[in-house]
Amino acid sequence: MASGTLYTYSNNFRAYKVLIAAKYSGSDVKVDPAFQFGVTNKQENFLKKFPQGKVPAFESQNNQYLTESTAIAYFVSSEKLKGSSPYEKALVQQFTSFADNEILPASYAWVYPSLSIAQFNKSSVDRAIEDVKGILEYLNNYLLTRTYLVGERITLADIAVACSLLQLYQHVINPEFK
Repeated sequence: MASGTLYTYSNNFRAYKVLIAAKYSGSDVKVDPAFQFGVTNKQENFLKKFPQGKVPAFESQNNQYLTESTAIAYFVSSEKLKGSSPYEKALVQQFTSFADNEILPASYAWVYPSLSIAQFNKSSVDRAIEDVKGILEYLNNYLLTRTYLVGERITLADIAVACSLLQLYQHVINPEFK
């Protein structure tokens, strides 16, 4: 099992993906408490390990360094989370890519203006809302005959998609939208 230190800020939905995958896999992943309380991704000692300054970042017990939450989640995942056949492994990759490339851009375009993190642009937000409707309709239809996105148990696909939807459900999707 993988073990190491995750550097992230509190309530980072991208880090949740890593922590959930680690928990399901029995990997020993600790969140650096110093990073939670003052150390930042702009400090020299962090940038020596992670030159791009990206968070979350992961340092394995063997001093291997990773950024990008999907890559880190993959690294800390057991084989059972990655799919049990070549086809299932490809489906897991398909859904993790879907989460990163379809869900997250639509989420950012809708959520960030609502939190005043990005400037509000009505046409961009309206487009994002329509994109989210399409994404949720696709997932709903896909899951009509399945319990999980891939196979018969939780995989990294389910974790990635759920974590990518989190901000939408926390901040902008209301009961009427559901």
